[in-house]
Amino acid sequence: MQTIAIFQEPDKRKRMSYRAIRGQQQAEGKTPGQALDSLEKLSGSQDENALVILQRFQADAFFNQAQQEKLAELMGHLQETLKNDNALSPAERAELERLIDAEWAGAIARAASLIAVSATEQSRPENP
Repeated sequence: MQTIAIFQEPDKRKRMSYRAIRGQQQAEGKTPGQALDSLEKLSGSQDENALVILQRFQADAFFNQAQQEKLAELMGHLQETLKNDNALSPAERAELERLIDAEWAGAIARAASLIAVSATEQSRPENP
């Protein structure tokens, strides 16, 4: 099974666009679907078994807004300390590691939730 990740990012003109990535192949588009279609054209084949992950980086029940903001703050602080050949304090480093772990746990729980919803939808009869 192929895994395709789709990320939102600013383009050269600072407008938002999407990048689809599968292995070493990448393609861009104005929408997630356009990026995915462009990636499929590059490969020349449409794999029936592909997992598409669209990362929106929005707060949800699995990783909330406060966690996202604190993670962004600590990551920014980490970049600044590295530029100045410094390090985070032990407390900041521990908090950053906890947030990274929480983000991973949230991603895993989010994926499990999507799989459960998909399985439930697929088990329903089409014509009730």
